Formats: sequence, C-alpha cells, structure tokens
Amino acid sequence: MSVSEETSIPTAAGADRARMNRSAQLIMTWSGFLMLGMIVFGMLLGRYLFPWTSPHDSAAKVAQIYQMHADRIRWSIVFILSGFGLIQVWGACMAAQIRRKEGFFPVLTYVQVASMAVGAALLMAQSCLWATAAFRPGSTSPEITRALNDAGYITLLATWMPFAAWAWALGLAILLDRSDHPVYPRWAGWLSIWAGLLDIPGNTVWFFKSGAFGWQGVICLYVPIGAFGIWVTVFTLLTLQNIRGGLVHQQGLEPAV
Repeated sequence: MSVSEETSIPTAAGADRARMNRSAQLIMTWSGFLMLGMIVFGMLLGRYLFPWTSPHDSAAKVAQIYQMHADRIRWSIVFILSGFGLIQVWGACMAAQIRRKEGFFPVLTYVQVASMAVGAALLMAQSCLWATAAFRPGSTSPEITRALNDAGYITLLATWMPFAAWAWALGLAILLDRSDHPVYPRWAGWLSIWAGLLDIPGNTVWFFKSGAFGWQGVICLYVPIGAFGIWVTVFTLLTLQNIRGGLVHQQGLEPAV
C-alpha cells in the first residue's frame, strides 16, 4: 500500500485532526478581515491616512500636531500595531494551501513564510516610531519628533520588497500549477503578481517631499495600500472557499468526501 493510499484511509483520529485543522484555518483566514479593519481604522484615527502632516511641514508644525492629538495618536498605534501583528497569522493559511501542492521541496512556500515574517516584523517596528513621536509631546525636540514621523512613513512604504516577494511567490505558485485541481484560479495568480508590482511605487518615498510621489501622495501612499487591501480581501475569500470545500488536511487537492 502506498503512503498516499494509507494516509487517505479515514480514521477517527484523522477525522478529529481534520476538523481541528479546518477550524484553525477558518479562524486564521477570517483574521484577514480583522487585520485590514484594525489597520485602516488605526490609520484613519491617527490620520496617517489622509495625513495631518506632510514631508515639507516645519518641525514646529509636526510637533504641534503630535502634542495636540497625542492620546488619539497613541490609541491609533494600538490598532495599527495589532493589525500588523495579524499579517503572519493570516498569511500562514495561504502558505498552507500552496504547501499541499508543492511536494517535498516547497521553496515557494518557504519564500512566503519568510517574506510575511520579515514584512510583519518591519511594520511592527515601524509603528513604534510613530508611538515614540507621541511619547513625550511638547518636551521632545520638534526636529526629533519630525524625524520620527518621517521615519515612520519611510519605513512603512520602504517595506515593499518583502511584501512584493510574498505576492510574487504566491502568484508564481498559482501560475505554475497546471493540474486539474489548482489551489487558486489562474486569474488570482496574475492578481497576486500585479499586487506585488503595485507595492513598488512606495519606494518613491525616498525621493519626493510633495505631490503624488511623496508619502502623502496618491501614488506613493494609496496605490500600495489599496493594492494590499484588494489582495488580502480576494485571497481571504478564495481561501475560505477552499477550506469550506474540504481542502484543509489532505496533501492532494481533491475535495474531501
């Protein structure tokens, strides 16, 4: 009897593990919506979306904003940081879906796991820069407060590489899957490739202090964030569909009977 035949025989223990796996994957996949909600709410609360500040503001103006809205900004960081902390929780389910199809040397799964871990760590550290700017409002030098605010935006938008690598690895895994039962539809692979490409405009944060390419601009700030939001929403829905169809425990991609 082959390994695949042996492992396909239903047992009580196997059924229990499958139910547990399904429940865990459902919870972790639904966390994608919670993640987006917390990030967007926090960034709106602290006005990091539709920013109070801009790169060409004086140090005195930036420091005054942090002093006037310190408590609001601190609470916003709680939500932002919590949302960023859920990135790897949500991403693990996408990696688990791809892992079942890759075989013994799942390099694309490894790229996803490494990229989501690096990206989440960088963003959680990034949130601490804004939190530090709001820690001693009025007593910290305005130049330091402005530098911390700048560093927060620069770090946020300069993390495009791990997120692009994550999206490209996921997209490539989908496009290379030529089987009768692909993990995700091919159009989702192309969507993931484009989501990674649309992270790249965040890199203009290094070069511009105003306009569409500055960190308050449409291309630099809203294009990467919008692409990430669409990507998370689509893959959350597709993964929920897979899990509800029984694609949670077995190595193959046939729905469970």
